[in-house]
Amino acid sequence: MAKKVCDFCLSEGKGLFSGFEKLADGHYMCRDCKSVIQKYDLSLKYDLFQCLVTAQTNMKDMIMDAYLENNNADETFAKFFPMPPILLHGGERCINVNKASITVDKDSIPQTKAVQAIVDVAKNTIHNVFDATTDNKETVYGTLYETDAALYFLSENFVNCHRLGYMERNNSNDDKIIVSTPTKKFTYSVDHSDLFYLRERFYQKVNAAKHNKRQHLIYMTNDNKVTITPGVYEIPRSLRPGKYKVKAIKDAGLHIKDQLGRVRDYYENEDLIDLSDGGQLECTGEYQLQWIGENPEE
Repeated sequence: MAKKVCDFCLSEGKGLFSGFEKLADGHYMCRDCKSVIQKYDLSLKYDLFQCLVTAQTNMKDMIMDAYLENNNADETFAKFFPMPPILLHGGERCINVNKASITVDKDSIPQTKAVQAIVDVAKNTIHNVFDATTDNKETVYGTLYETDAALYFLSENFVNCHRLGYMERNNSNDDKIIVSTPTKKFTYSVDHSDLFYLRERFYQKVNAAKHNKRQHLIYMTNDNKVTITPGVYEIPRSLRPGKYKVKAIKDAGLHIKDQLGRVRDYYENEDLIDLSDGGQLECTGEYQLQWIGENPEE
């Protein structure tokens, strides 16, 4: 008799009480994967994000890439990134919608009501109320919306709006979305920020696939400065290894994958990126790179 195999983590069932469950779609799920999927409030079925949250870290990108090789980009957008229940600005596409809270100085909360739809967010309706700096503070609850244009926090009395490049994507918090600008910090408490960033990562891949990311170009400015457009750049085939200063022209995603398959995202308030031999640089925006040497002090 063939052993049951979990279709998510690929572990084999052992004994009569292995805890394997057959889903309505015919796939098998072990007890551990069921627990993880339920923790993320995902439905118990075999689908992309159920596979991603149960996969090992170094397998997640491969799973996303394999999905895109077998599915149409427009259909993938429609399935995983539908329009939210509020109106957006024209041309904006929604990536994430999360209940969130932020603790701010009580005196900084406006007494008037804020706009309640992204379409109404404009320069004169943005408050950007930041993290509390005094003991007279209050936790404000609202909704965090990430679109391909900005990150919005909409609450009853104020609206915050942030450039995507100020989000800290390389931290170990799994319950916070942190935005750091040159002068202010905004800390949003959410459930499962790792899933938030997985969705963002997949959105960038779908968008790149839709626009033929492998048809990329490198524009040479001089020996040490280049401009890259959406594409996958192998190191050292396309770019020489070393440290680079980065200037975002269109900050829509820059990801560094080392030769072990580990992925690190660049965000706009970083000074440098390090491209190691044997790795890849995946670009879904447009960036200017300036090579400064093997070590920052060179």
